[in-house]
Amino acid sequence: MFWYNKNMDKYSYPTLDYDRNMDHSLQLSPRQLHLVLAPHHAQRQMMTILTARLALTGRVRLVDAGNCFDGYGLARQLRQQTSHWQAALERVSMARAFTCYQVETLLTETAANFSPVLVLNLLDTFYDENVKLAERLRLLDVSLAELRRLCRAASVAVSSCYPTRDQPGELLEVLSGASGQVWSFEEPQPVEPLRLF
Repeated sequence: MFWYNKNMDKYSYPTLDYDRNMDHSLQLSPRQLHLVLAPHHAQRQMMTILTARLALTGRVRLVDAGNCFDGYGLARQLRQQTSHWQAALERVSMARAFTCYQVETLLTETAANFSPVLVLNLLDTFYDENVKLAERLRLLDVSLAELRRLCRAASVAVSSCYPTRDQPGELLEVLSGASGQVWSFEEPQPVEPLRLF
């Protein structure tokens, strides 16, 4: 697995054990938008671990834009870390968005109350081809302005997958450009065996 943190401007190669590496790799800084860019499975696992870690110390606001919230995984993570896991689980408030319009509305309605905000799979709904690209870009700009507003009061992290070939890459470019910290995880490509003859 390849990992790049654009702020550190260096490369490193963590193992696939996200549980052990989360405390070292994904540290949220105040007043900064963080982006976790990874394949779907890895992203879901990392954001679940990050949610659990934040819920141990206070309230967390989740906006699920990709229908990927793992409630069972979150409960399992919390049970491994505290006997008061139910109280920690109750500190997580979650809202789900099914369109890019709903993402923008949920972010606009989220209060800047010093609780960390995590947005899961932010770009998923923005890849909806039923909405014109110009409108999706406009909604993304509004959503990013809301995320910057929330950053002034609390730590904010969003996650996204890499776009497929038929999805517009400019959406991810806009999101990456607005992010102060980008953690990029890629699955290693299989190595072809050497041929002796």
